[in-house]
Amino acid sequence: MTSPRTILLTGAAGRIGSFLTSHFASEYKLVLTDVRAPADARGFRFVEADIADLDAMRALCQGVDTVVHLAADPRIDAEWDDLLPRNVIGVQNVFQAAHEAGCQRVVFASSINAVGGYPRDMQVHTSMPVRPANLYGATKAWGEALACMYADQRGLAAICLRFGWVVDRESPRLRDSRTMLDRVLTYHDLARLVRASIEAPDSLRFGIYHGLSNNRWKWLDISDARDELGYAPEDDAFALAGVYEPQG
Repeated sequence: MTSPRTILLTGAAGRIGSFLTSHFASEYKLVLTDVRAPADARGFRFVEADIADLDAMRALCQGVDTVVHLAADPRIDAEWDDLLPRNVIGVQNVFQAAHEAGCQRVVFASSINAVGGYPRDMQVHTSMPVRPANLYGATKAWGEALACMYADQRGLAAICLRFGWVVDRESPRLRDSRTMLDRVLTYHDLARLVRASIEAPDSLRFGIYHGLSNNRWKWLDISDARDELGYAPEDDAFALAGVYEPQG
């Protein structure tokens, strides 16, 4: 019987990290890290650490197959001094530590904000240049560039996932935010996307993929994720919200 992959999950105490810990508990051997303890570590090893600490990341990456890097300052209105430690220095530390430890891959949580400057009536494809509308999005675009450099120059495979608006499929916010439905990524579809990235073939050395659910209208095109990762989202935000026509 094959042993489960060992996955280092940064940002494990956050809402996405907590969901993935629960969702992947029976599939992978998880190592969890964050600046605070998660509400439920599900029996997995937790190490309190800051990604801005390179030595701490070096220790955590030992024996790890794949790093799922979620930790960041998530505020889209954050200023440079707040973003620098985790969204810039911390990202570099995670990639460098994973490289030194011989990890096979980093799955980097990028964001729809990396291309948030495009008009709402234009569907965005991964082949289009980054176009952030805020500093937070610019740090995510930088993380994508860093991932490409590590894949091309240092042999560390990297997959960047531009998450959309992550929301529970039962959330009443879906009905209250109809103009955002084309940007929805449900937690369950996010887990499908992350799993597909973890399980992607070794021949896939680098890629940037859009993360949305199977929404009737999608502001981000997800065809690359379908074709190259085998991502198969199931939720449609418009149907979940009871809306059967795209917003105008």
